[in-house]
Amino acid sequence: MNLNTCWRLVIVSFLLFQNVGANNLKPVIKDSCLEQNVTIKAEFKSKSIYFFFRRTNHKKVKRIDKAVNKDGKVLLTITMKSTEKGDVYDFKKFHRLVIIDNQIHEVTVILGKEKGKLILYNFCGEKVSEQSVDSEELLEKYNFKFY
Repeated sequence: MNLNTCWRLVIVSFLLFQNVGANNLKPVIKDSCLEQNVTIKAEFKSKSIYFFFRRTNHKKVKRIDKAVNKDGKVLLTITMKSTEKGDVYDFKKFHRLVIIDNQIHEVTVILGKEKGKLILYNFCGEKVSEQSVDSEELLEKYNFKFY
């Protein structure tokens, strides 16, 4: 064995086993974040759609969810866009905030796709983890029903 190949093996093994210990680490949650009182406030904004200078019964609707702590500081803001046609709301993408236990769950489900996204935040607004979950499972768990 050549001295050159020996050094190459040492460097390759160092690079391969460099991050082995970091896989089992859990995110650090600050104690002050657990004590905060966080609420979700929802705003609705609607805008009429015009056709040849006449207002139709179609509207563009935006739902803005904000996670606000007790001091009034906005931690997270998300928007969900939809179209209202008479009695029916058409969604392309569900994008909502939900508080469960000591975490803020951001749920994103695009209709017609198999997987949805679930992002978990602590009460300080810091991202804890991100998961790819089956979209039907997300709609069932968080009680998002569409008729």
